Amino acid sequence: MHISIIDDEKLLVSKIIKKLESNGYVASAYYGYEDFMRNGNAESQLYIVDVSLGDGSGFDIIKWLRKNNQSQVPIIMVSGYGDSENIIYGLDIGADDYIIKPLIPEELIARIKAMFRRPNNFVESKEIQCGDIIFDQLTKKARIGEHEVYLTKTESLLFETFLMNRGSIISREKMITQAW
Repeated sequence: MHISIIDDEKLLVSKIIKKLESNGYVASAYYGYEDFMRNGNAESQLYIVDVSLGDGSGFDIIKWLRKNNQSQVPIIMVSGYGDSENIIYGLDIGADDYIIKPLIPEELIARIKAMFRRPNNFVESKEIQCGDIIFDQLTKKARIGEHEVYLTKTESLLFETFLMNRGSIISREKMITQAW
């Protein structure tokens, strides 16, 4: 399952990614509004968005995801602002959850797991297809026609990254961020 994190606190993002990966998730990091709008991943099954980004607002990203991208993928907002006005606004514009910083990585993982236990877990696409190749993002298995292809964990991460970015050049940094 792929998760996009949009937050300008690189140390925090690094800790979150390590925690997510140790729990079997694949994560991409975007360190601001412009970085996400330019390089963001439209195939994510969950977005973790900080309210205050150095170059823009996480609220604007949520509005864009819900309106322009017409996404129903879950969004968790994180913020140092714990006032009810920001929380209510974030939830009203489309966030599914709101966590006040400093966040505890274990709590974030628990909230992610709880979100995907819901009957309507919002996962829009579980399979990516490219020609005869079908890749299931949840099980991380690939098929060519009727034949299942065995992939190691690393091969699966790379394969998913290539499929999710097909038709575009992937920078070394983006490859490392998405695949590892």
